[in-house]
Amino acid sequence: MIGAALLWVALAADGATWAWQLPAGFPPPLVPADNPMTAAKVALGERLFSDGRLSVTGEYSCASCHDPARAFTDGRAVAVGATGAHHARNTPTLVNSAYAASLGWLEDAPRTLEAQHRVPLFNDAPIELGFASTAAFANDADVVAAFPRGFGTDELIAAIASYVRTLNFADSPFDRYLYFGEESLSDPAKAGLTLFLSERTGCSDCHRGFNLSGPLVHSLAPDAEPAFHDGVRAPTLRNVAVTGPYMHDGSIPTLAEVIDFYAVGGRGRAIDLDSSEREALLAFLDSLTDRRWLSAPVSPTQASPATIQE
Repeated sequence: MIGAALLWVALAADGATWAWQLPAGFPPPLVPADNPMTAAKVALGERLFSDGRLSVTGEYSCASCHDPARAFTDGRAVAVGATGAHHARNTPTLVNSAYAASLGWLEDAPRTLEAQHRVPLFNDAPIELGFASTAAFANDADVVAAFPRGFGTDELIAAIASYVRTLNFADSPFDRYLYFGEESLSDPAKAGLTLFLSERTGCSDCHRGFNLSGPLVHSLAPDAEPAFHDGVRAPTLRNVAVTGPYMHDGSIPTLAEVIDFYAVGGRGRAIDLDSSEREALLAFLDSLTDRRWLSAPVSPTQASPATIQE
């Protein structure tokens, strides 16, 4: 592993700093001073994201749980690690994670992508990837060329974090309606948006801002008010129609059932909704799907991380 002062000398040598191409309304993500964005680093991180050498089995990678074809989720109730062990929580999307106040479900989760990536690499209770060392990359021509002074865990993590920081998507019917004035929302979706923003439902109390996410944390106590402690983070609702099952434990299969959960007081306050209002909320949530995932799902081989950057 090379010293921090030498990090990214080779990767930045081509002078190609990263040029952000962000959705309307999105500010540039915060970038740690010790891990500046470069085009070469992002490209390497993209390749490593799908590299099975990150796991103890040689067959699992970041993309195994964060499948690009599923908006970087896995479609399971709870995550399954490289050795087949089931985890306690649902796999959250990585889309727009550069803007998350914390990464993971818990309020005390890591605050930077660099810190978060150590969790799946090294967790052993249960194992996620079971990463051992960068020795497997010693003879990798691309890695050696990028890091002639040496390639260690810090370099690997910083490259993957740089790539994940670029996974920013907001080209949904909702965004086209909001930012470009297009008539892209159906009448039920418009009604659902009004409900979503209303004090009556309180949806936007937790799912707020351009990313429709926390930092507000849901208390798991049924009668407690949402707080910044003792609970789980309110995740982004972007692409929510294609990232089920839902909740931190994957316990609710469909969005319709999520609405039912809250309607009957799932967080301590019942919301009286008739059938047309429930359909309106569903229509609005559907409108939050980026155009990349609006069509029928495709296989991972047809939807690589490189493809979705276009």
